[in-house]
Amino acid sequence: MTLKPSRKDWQRAADDLLTGVGAWQMWLLLGLNDIRQRYKRSYFGQFWITLSTGIFVAGIGVVYAFLFKHPVDEYIPYLAVNFIFWTFISGILSDSTSVFTQAGAYLSQQALPKTAFVMRIIVRQLLVLVHNFVIILLVYLVFGISVPATILFVLPALAVLLLAAFLAATTIGLLCTRFRDLPQIIQSLLQIAFFLTPIMWRVEQLGDRAPYIVGYNPFAIFLMLVTDPLRGQWPSLDLYGRALIIIALMTLVAAPLFARFRARIVYWL
Repeated sequence: MTLKPSRKDWQRAADDLLTGVGAWQMWLLLGLNDIRQRYKRSYFGQFWITLSTGIFVAGIGVVYAFLFKHPVDEYIPYLAVNFIFWTFISGILSDSTSVFTQAGAYLSQQALPKTAFVMRIIVRQLLVLVHNFVIILLVYLVFGISVPATILFVLPALAVLLLAAFLAATTIGLLCTRFRDLPQIIQSLLQIAFFLTPIMWRVEQLGDRAPYIVGYNPFAIFLMLVTDPLRGQWPSLDLYGRALIIIALMTLVAAPLFARFRARIVYWL
């Protein structure tokens, strides 16, 4: 048995991608329904997403502002932006561990594009991001921070992040469907990545060690790509370059892996 995808494998994978992206109504409705079901019969409903994140940012923000000796009115906005986008990134990676197993009831009954279910979790986390983005606006309003002119550059940065998220979710989802111990490993790695990424601490606090911890940390690269414009910093070509290199490497892994083993996902469920 060869691990190299055949021409037919590549064709079917391409068809799956095109069909999956084209089935936007399906993955959009599935993503919306996931959020509705999560908070079904809850008094506050989807407002709990915003409320729980807001409580965390307020509580941890005050404590760490004093711990790091930063002004509260500077640290809380910094933490709010970082934590909300970290929640988005880690949420996609965490959900991707069960993207195909969660869709087992659909995939076992009908030949549906696998990529549609990857889009489903991205939609789900985008909805969470929209709910949490309200916190950033409220924090800026409370502390009198004006909306920076660079805010529009969040959109191209988010597009780059979504492309990387799609590739990562496809790869992780496929591997976790085959190897059921991987979800626990990935959850542990995400916990470590949280502390190695400038979410609660600033890059300048590392001094000369920053290039080694932040410069080669893909989580830090994609996080700063979307958060820097919200803090009034112009997009860094270096960050975009690093992000595109990472995406290219991820494509070299995700594409042949998905092409070769896409058809086996149903048998692994």
